[in-house]
Amino acid sequence: MTLRTKHILAGMTLSLLSFSFSAPAETQNSAKTELQHTLANMQQFKADFSQTVKDMDGEVVHEASGKLTMARPDKLRWETMQPDETLLIADGRAVWNVDPFVEQVTIIDQSRAIQDNPMVLLTTESDEQWEKFDIARESDGSYRVTPVNGTGQIQALQLFFENERLSRLIMQDAQAQQSELKFENIQTDFSPALNQFEVTLPDTYTIDDQR
Repeated sequence: MTLRTKHILAGMTLSLLSFSFSAPAETQNSAKTELQHTLANMQQFKADFSQTVKDMDGEVVHEASGKLTMARPDKLRWETMQPDETLLIADGRAVWNVDPFVEQVTIIDQSRAIQDNPMVLLTTESDEQWEKFDIARESDGSYRVTPVNGTGQIQALQLFFENERLSRLIMQDAQAQQSELKFENIQTDFSPALNQFEVTLPDTYTIDDQR
């Protein structure tokens, strides 16, 4: 399994349950306003996650667990504990993919990593980024997010909230893989340590800087 299936911002392979992809503009605008308000009130987010990735035939191809920490604006820490230890950090300028097993880190420009990726809406405060996505409210109360131009590795994102806290998400990637993340031990009211979004590497690590 590649880093693409393990990391949220670096093209993580996630997919979404099937649904209609058309909605009136007025409905989309209302849903977008509601989601913006909900996420704006979630300035910080910390939780344990479990992830299940299925292929287009519904077969489980990957399972993982770990911890996710997000802080506005534009900061994210994705730490996988099982089955392998990996670390992804978005510090607002760059995305760092750290693989302790091979002692290697790949660095890419964050603006390139989040291009047409609906996951960016979880931490961004940019109106320009929000304009790149269509948003609709589903009958189960979840929000469906799709790129306006229809391109990008992640084709659709579905967000579920309980008591205005993100409890689950499902995404669909360009290869029709579906990934579901469930969150537990959720915290949204804490003081995030900024060093959580910094990367310090031993001298033995190989650095692939693609910025």
